[in-house]
Amino acid sequence: MSKDLGFGKTKLDLSGFEPQPKAADDEPLASADAVAEKAGFVSREPVERLARVRKPAEPYDTAYIRAPVSVINRLKAYCNESGLSYGQALEEMMRKAGI
Repeated sequence: MSKDLGFGKTKLDLSGFEPQPKAADDEPLASADAVAEKAGFVSREPVERLARVRKPAEPYDTAYIRAPVSVINRLKAYCNESGLSYGQALEEMMRKAGI
């Protein structure tokens, strides 16, 4: 078994090798993004997450309410229709009641 791995003792003749000149007048290469889009690739770059801007407010606390399902359903329906959170809805109802 030979141990020269195909390299042998002779040198490789590269005298006829010349790189081809870059064609400057040919149509410009499309950007990598355009080629990827045309091929249907989807970017895997991470999407920038925006930080939530919170209004300065007073501290929060939790109030647990036990009430009949019909009352809780009415509260949830009111919040869904008005777009208010439970806390905002409670504040609105207390304001209307004068409390």
